[in-house]
Amino acid sequence: MISRLITQITALVITLGCLEAPHIMAANMSPPSLFDIPAKSPEEMKSIVQDLPNIRKRAGVDSGAGKVRGNGSELPKRNASVPVPKTREQKQAHAKSKGERITERRERAKDLIRNHQPEPGMIRRMEEGHMKEAYRNAIKTDPNLEDENNAWLRDLSSSSTRYTGEVPDYMAPIDVYYDKWAQAYRLLGGFIDCDNEADGSGDNSGDGGGDGDACSRWMMWAAYANPNYNGGERDEYFTYTNQNSNYYEYSATDDGEGGVSNLDCHSPDTEWQLLGVYRQEFYQFIEQISKHLWAIDDYEYVTALAGLAYMTDSDCTQIGTDSQGNYLYSGVMPVDGGNWEMGLYTDSACIVADTTSGLTYDSFGIATDMDLGSEDDGCLDDDILQTLYGYWTNTQEYTLATLNEVYSEYKYCTLCMDYPTYQDGYFIGDSGTDDDDMINQCWKFHSHDSYTCEADCLAIGDAQGTILQVKYDDNFFGASWDGSSGSGSSTVYDHYAKGYTSDKVSNVERFKANAFVTFSGVLFIATFLAFSVARGSRRESSEKSRSLLSSKEKKKARGSSRSKSKSRRSSSKKKSPRKKYSSSSRSASRNRSSRN
Repeated sequence: MISRLITQITALVITLGCLEAPHIMAANMSPPSLFDIPAKSPEEMKSIVQDLPNIRKRAGVDSGAGKVRGNGSELPKRNASVPVPKTREQKQAHAKSKGERITERRERAKDLIRNHQPEPGMIRRMEEGHMKEAYRNAIKTDPNLEDENNAWLRDLSSSSTRYTGEVPDYMAPIDVYYDKWAQAYRLLGGFIDCDNEADGSGDNSGDGGGDGDACSRWMMWAAYANPNYNGGERDEYFTYTNQNSNYYEYSATDDGEGGVSNLDCHSPDTEWQLLGVYRQEFYQFIEQISKHLWAIDDYEYVTALAGLAYMTDSDCTQIGTDSQGNYLYSGVMPVDGGNWEMGLYTDSACIVADTTSGLTYDSFGIATDMDLGSEDDGCLDDDILQTLYGYWTNTQEYTLATLNEVYSEYKYCTLCMDYPTYQDGYFIGDSGTDDDDMINQCWKFHSHDSYTCEADCLAIGDAQGTILQVKYDDNFFGASWDGSSGSGSSTVYDHYAKGYTSDKVSNVERFKANAFVTFSGVLFIATFLAFSVARGSRRESSEKSRSLLSSKEKKKARGSSRSKSKSRRSSSKKKSPRKKYSSSSRSASRNRSSRN
């Protein structure tokens, strides 16, 4: 370093003409001491200055590029081997450019790491000692593991239970690569936790993310891996008979090869392996699904946005007072069945439900105007906007019934790959189904503050009675529901065909079949009743005209009647014999009659 500095100083001295050309050193010579340079008299210095162009020429030094002397002559170009000091602005621009290049390289490296899919045979389990050492080193400077470089450690820990270095036998192994089409998730339900803020830390500082001492609202979800995956991508789970219908292949072939897989991770008897149970900030979970799974004019998309706007992202907000002047607070209230609604509370933590005011969240006029969150919603015509506005207003009521209906499909086993994939109401790419355009929804949850939910976390949701049944080791947490028993265990929602399917028969087709059977039954009953009424009327009329005599008596009566009739005619002939009139007599008789 010192040698280089001396060389540069010597070159500068040569440039100024303090040394003659013969004093220029070869590259392999040691630099002379500056004190060894002989002193020059004023006359010698003047002569050197006058001969400076020749000295520079002999030294091979270029003094500049295109610069002009005072006499109008152009200065010779400076030799690139001699450094030119940078201006302050140049140094700042260089530092800025260098910083941008470093940032860009880091981002590329992060993308490569995120998208890296290692060879399964090259993966090795990290030793427990190394894992614990990495954890100890990380918490020295990052106690809450908030740094993104420590995200992998944070995901292996929860607020109260830190990583121990062991993976339970009932969990999917971590040293196995899982294809993106072999991953699925399901919604378990919301719960309230006063010991963990929505930022994932286990230390509730009391600010509640701006909500005072509010208790955080969380959505619990579970991730699974399919050990029977055959490489069929989405076709392994769904097959369509034609473009306008859906047909769900449910059962794999007997030999287990080339068949399809059961998309039934919600079933207690599933063969899917649990990757983990997680908790995510409640509003964030709802929002992430809404951004990537529906078109801007879909009923589900408008319903989701209306629900988000209505419930807000606040855990607890002072909303007003009751008739006695007592403060009331509002917040998301998880309820049974994995559902939720907007509740009123009497405390600032939003855990003591209001049961005396007779008011609801709707009583305070919280409804909002429709906002589809896109600059392109002007392309929708008035009729469509009117329909969408109806969806919006129907959603904004305190039970959030329509919002719960829309999100109920995610209680069933759902593939992590969004198919098709949208971004805020519009396809990513041409159709949202190209491999490079689809989003892994499980990764979206993971990258937006999802934290491990272990047995203690599951116990909270179970105790509150608001989560669906999930098997964790040999224990079941949460309440049983349609998907954990009976035909519901084989129910799946097809987000492409927009309908539930089950046991090779779609629920739409099943509904049609049931409707036909019901209609046929009603028609049969109506026909039978009509026939019975008509038959009854005919019987009644025949009974009225029925004779009281038997058939023998009828024959005997008819025979007697004929005999009597004959005898009467015989006697009549004897008493008054019939007169025979001629034509003249008949005419005379008529003439007499006319005269009378």
